[in-house]
Amino acid sequence: MSRPLPIDSLLAGIRKQKNAGNKQETNLESPKYLTKTQRERLLKDLKDTKDSKEPSSVQVKPILKNTRQPNEYKADLNKQHRNANKTLPFDHAPEDEQEDTFANYTPIVTSSKLKQLTSAARSKDDIELQYMGKHWTEKSLSEMTDRDWRILREDFHIHITNGNSKSVLNPLRNWEELDLIPKKLTNILQRDLKFDFPTPVQRITIPNIVKGNRDFVGVASTGSGKTLAFVLPMLTQLLTNGVPPIALKKMNGPIGLVLVPTRELAQQIQLEAEKVVNLIREEYPIKIESIVGGHSLEEISSNLNEGCDILIATPGKLIECLENHLLVISNLSYLVLDEADKMIDLGFEDQLKTILNNLEVNNSNVSSLYRTLMFTATLSSPLEKIASGYLRNPIYASIKAEGADAMPQIQQVVQYCPTDDQKFKAIESILREKNTMDNPRVIIFINYKATADWLANKFASTKYKVTILHGSKSQEQREHSIQLLRSGKIQILIATNVAARGLDIPNVALVINFHFPKDFADYVHRIGRTGRAGNLGTAVTLIGDEEDRENIKQLYDYVMDNNPLKNNRFQKYVKDMYDIGKEKYDMIFY
Repeated sequence: MSRPLPIDSLLAGIRKQKNAGNKQETNLESPKYLTKTQRERLLKDLKDTKDSKEPSSVQVKPILKNTRQPNEYKADLNKQHRNANKTLPFDHAPEDEQEDTFANYTPIVTSSKLKQLTSAARSKDDIELQYMGKHWTEKSLSEMTDRDWRILREDFHIHITNGNSKSVLNPLRNWEELDLIPKKLTNILQRDLKFDFPTPVQRITIPNIVKGNRDFVGVASTGSGKTLAFVLPMLTQLLTNGVPPIALKKMNGPIGLVLVPTRELAQQIQLEAEKVVNLIREEYPIKIESIVGGHSLEEISSNLNEGCDILIATPGKLIECLENHLLVISNLSYLVLDEADKMIDLGFEDQLKTILNNLEVNNSNVSSLYRTLMFTATLSSPLEKIASGYLRNPIYASIKAEGADAMPQIQQVVQYCPTDDQKFKAIESILREKNTMDNPRVIIFINYKATADWLANKFASTKYKVTILHGSKSQEQREHSIQLLRSGKIQILIATNVAARGLDIPNVALVINFHFPKDFADYVHRIGRTGRAGNLGTAVTLIGDEEDRENIKQLYDYVMDNNPLKNNRFQKYVKDMYDIGKEKYDMIFY
């Protein structure tokens, strides 16, 4: 389509004719649409006219003759000319500069800048790079902007609740850059332990504990690297300030105290921490101890005879040791509440408050205020009260897993097995099916200790090696059972709920619920022992005749909603027996 002739061109033609005294009829036409062929012919005529250097006043013969009278057309043009000189009410500059929305306006991209940008770029990628800038992974620390730090936090799903505070330090980009951790430790992490980069929880926790001045609450799942997140700041202080001599350790107590809900989790944390400490112990005689149930006071006293630098304890046993004066905690630098939500669930809330009050009294010196770190999978109301009552202006950081870690890669299978003998036969069949697994580790969860012994006897006639873990076993036996499974010397661990949460046993390929747990929440923690760190896992649940229908309904909903591998199986017979999984329609009467 052709645009109408500009009004200035029309007016210019009229004035020229008027000034020349041309009294002839003004042969102007109304603008009209032209076809492509007509436009091309018109442009060719104009070009030919220009090339022949004819006067500019030569007019192109109109395609359609104007039927309007000259006086009428001239009157309309004069009217348009008068209106063009008028100023509309909103065309004038505002009297109040604050009302001018274009005051101090600076375009994001000016035409000159865009021209420079386009001419300097070789491709569309170059244009985007020059306009958007390099990714934070390609920048030096000094080049990082607020936008880069925000993208970094988004990349690792780190959310700071009170992130507007200037006292919240930025996350770690790598182990070495900020010089927060001694070189000896970073070498061990990368060279010996093969931890090339910090995990998200380590990225945000370590700088805010080593250099920050606020307490910390981290909401992160089990297996996210929390142990090193709080152990590394403790080791950093010991390497930087020097390991205290034995006399001072006994007189002042440890610099770090870690409270955990279960004995097994305490042993696991000690094992992880000693992986690092054992590699520097010749130069730095750091001592890590744990005090948990199952050990006598005489044994604990003997272990603490030379003091310790980092102490890991369950709440009840710690209180018992403090009451019997086996331990002094007067120079604490770090207090860690790990799996804090589980401690509340197990009824340790009052014991936690007792310990926190005791620490407040024994560490009342302002110069020796300790830092409190709380880690939890969920932030419940009781935990929020403890945090607001005992923590000093804490940072709240939520770390959500991504990719394979966001939802455990677990296939869930639910099938009907009414008797113990049928369940054992089903387990044998499942194990034969999984026989191709390399160095498989299997956990079978039961509700009753007697069932554990019965199952162990049944497996005695098979090729599988098993061990048992439940509350009636001594602490030494329990630790030995976990170590056997970790080392691969046995393939099957038969356990009660004591192993359902907090334990991180690598390469558990299969979890079997011989009994369905009485509390549905325990089911989630049980199957969470497999499918960890991006590995694939399978969870098989054997359902009997007298299960709680509400639990089975919750199980069905969970299996349907959490199906990352798209291969979950829920046996139809179980659905029919417990009358679940059926579409229901409300009857409408007319």
